[in-house]
Amino acid sequence: MSSARLYFLCLVALLVVAPPASANLLVDLSHSQQEAVAKGELVVLEEEILGKPWPKIRIYKRVKATPEEVAAVFFDYNQAKTYIPDLLNSKISKTISPLVLEVDYEVEVPILKDEAYTARNEMKAFEGGYQASWVLLRALQTKAAQGNLRIEPFESGESVIRYTNLVTPSSGMAKILRGPALARMQKTVLAIAHKVEEQESAHPTELNLQIDHLRDALEASENSAPDKEETKKP
Repeated sequence: MSSARLYFLCLVALLVVAPPASANLLVDLSHSQQEAVAKGELVVLEEEILGKPWPKIRIYKRVKATPEEVAAVFFDYNQAKTYIPDLLNSKISKTISPLVLEVDYEVEVPILKDEAYTARNEMKAFEGGYQASWVLLRALQTKAAQGNLRIEPFESGESVIRYTNLVTPSSGMAKILRGPALARMQKTVLAIAHKVEEQESAHPTELNLQIDHLRDALEASENSAPDKEETKKP
């Protein structure tokens, strides 16, 4: 067998065993950026949006935990204040459905008054992964915000996450806090990854409870969905 044919067969084998789910999430990244994610580095993309003072942010990170473990830790919103940088408080204030919750947050803000806001968070599961989305309902200083955390498999027992956020601050916050706000988003992603990995290695019992809570919410949401036959129009 020629060396060229052997190389081709090896390449085909690599493509066959490559995890397809992670490729879906990383498809917008260059080859070098994908390599950076694979090495565990943070990859940050900024997209300027017409009429918005702050860019839309996308941050990618490899996490040494399964998608379910990542989703379970993130879904435990009351605990966010224990590991997210500068987050003074986080508390579920209203349950819309098992997977849709309103959460009150309070964040320490440099120079200006601390920010208090309420977001509506929604968790969804799809084949192989999860997505948590949020939208700002009300706030003291922020005009609008929406984003999501996409979680997909990456190699055996690991995940890749993509944090997306677009925030529209008040005019007083726009110039002063642009740099610190974008840096905080990066710290947030690192904190999420670190917390999940810490739970997996040092607090497995607590992590299992978080996983059970997520599974219960998913099951309750599925059971509470209206039956298609019952809702079908005559």
